[in-house]
Amino acid sequence: MQAADLTDALKRTYLMSGLNEDQVKSIEKIANLHNFEGGDTIIRQFSKDSDLLVVIEGSVRINTFSGEKIAEAGPGSVIGEMSLIDDKPRSATVVSMGRARVAVIPSQKIWELMREDANLARLILLNIARILSTRLRAANIQLDLGVHK
Repeated sequence: MQAADLTDALKRTYLMSGLNEDQVKSIEKIANLHNFEGGDTIIRQFSKDSDLLVVIEGSVRINTFSGEKIAEAGPGSVIGEMSLIDDKPRSATVVSMGRARVAVIPSQKIWELMREDANLARLILLNIARILSTRLRAANIQLDLGVHK
C-alpha cells in the first residue's frame, strides 16, 4: 500500500474528522501496517496493550470472551479506543474475517503527537467521545429492548 493510499484510508475514518492534511500525515507516519489471514486474532480480550487500530482493508469480528459476536467492522473502522483512553485491558477479542490489513497506531506515539499539537488532541478525543457515545446509546437501546420483552 502506498503512503497516499494509507493517508486516504485514514482520512475516511471518524477518528480523523476535522484534522488537516498535515495532522493526518503525522498519524500516518507513526502507523504500522499489519496483514492478517482469516481467523487470526488481532486483539485478545484482557491484553494490556492500548494501541489504536484502523481497519484499512477487509473485515474483522469483535467477540466476547465466550466467542459471542458483538459486532463486525470493515474499512475505516477504528478499534481499541477504549484502551487508548483509559489504559485498561482490552474489553473484547477481535478476529480477522478473511484477509485484512490493519494500521496499528502505537498509543505512546499518538499520545506524544497529542501533547505536541493541542488541536489534534482536541479533535481526536472529541471524535472518540462521539463514537463512544453512539455505541453507548446503541447498547442502552439493546438493554431496553431486552428488559421490555
